[in-house]
Amino acid sequence: MHDRGKELLKGIRDSAVVKNPVLFEAIGLAPVAAMAVSLKSAIILAVVSCAELVIIELLACLVLKRIKSYFRVAVYAVLGVLINIPIFMLFERFAPNETQNAGIFLPLLAVNSLVALHCERFAVKNPFGKTFVDAVSASAGYALVVLLVGTAREILGSGTIYSVDLKLPVQLPGFLYPFGGLLLLGFLAAGVKALILHRHPDAHPEQAFDMREISQSHVGKLRNLLDADFNPYDEEETAAPAPRARAEKRRKTHDAPAVEPPAQAPEAETAETTERRTKNAEKKMKKRAKPEKTPRGKSAKAASKQADAPKQNASEQPPQRTRRTETADYLSEFDEILSELDAYREKYGMPDGADKADGAQTPASGGAEDPKGGEKP
Repeated sequence: MHDRGKELLKGIRDSAVVKNPVLFEAIGLAPVAAMAVSLKSAIILAVVSCAELVIIELLACLVLKRIKSYFRVAVYAVLGVLINIPIFMLFERFAPNETQNAGIFLPLLAVNSLVALHCERFAVKNPFGKTFVDAVSASAGYALVVLLVGTAREILGSGTIYSVDLKLPVQLPGFLYPFGGLLLLGFLAAGVKALILHRHPDAHPEQAFDMREISQSHVGKLRNLLDADFNPYDEEETAAPAPRARAEKRRKTHDAPAVEPPAQAPEAETAETTERRTKNAEKKMKKRAKPEKTPRGKSAKAASKQADAPKQNASEQPPQRTRRTETADYLSEFDEILSELDAYREKYGMPDGADKADGAQTPASGGAEDPKGGEKP
């Protein structure tokens, strides 16, 4: 029982103080710096943030563990909108001026990174009891810082507290701007860190802002959404190993040193090798010495047909003509044509060039006419 109480106190201290969401995890700084300019606006911011963190973190622990991380982040945003709308309407009715002064930062609390970080880092990995302690402690630490910063900025910048005039002689309106809120957060973080190191030297508040942890929780896993199919549940994801795990396993097997066989005596090794060589040589000699079996029956006929097939194909195919044979054939045909032309000239008594002369004279003479009216033969 005593150990359980220590664990409970340690969990509350870590979530609320050592890992304070605003001071050391640096989450939700923009709403605090821009919106918490008075105690009333700080109350609105604290109520909305605490309600979203507690409700969504408990739902993530109970219901959303089986869903993949990048789909869970979208579910957190939808749940934040559903929680933010009725609270926004409630404050708009009872405190319209502060709600209008909050501007766009109050609706943007629906997608607060504080919720996604605590749900992915703690709620989906721990049971309900520890999740409840973390949600309540973190929301209390966040609300306490917001109320302190809102009160200090209203007193220093406006000279009032909860719209009551304190009649201060000096006012510093610069604290009402975002840089004034960030300045107060810096001084408050330094003071709380000094107090933590004085009471608990082993604690390290600066390690709360660890980007590796954030990338492993939800920011880094969002990059895998582009390469993954639409599968919101983790059943098939656990069945097949991740490609990075496969690559690491392959690299380990590739880099692993080869297992050397046990060393044998050199004499035994030489004896085995000589025996193997002699056996292989004997087998080769036996194969060469064996006569080839002659086929019988149907196998012999099939073999003879296969042997006669290339001969028949060779006889059926026409002889291939080369370029020299083709040119010789053309020349022989041309010689035959010239010889026939010479024989025709000798037969009809036509000397060389006579056909040209006749062709030139016939159209000029036009043929001699007979005095009796007929043509001369």
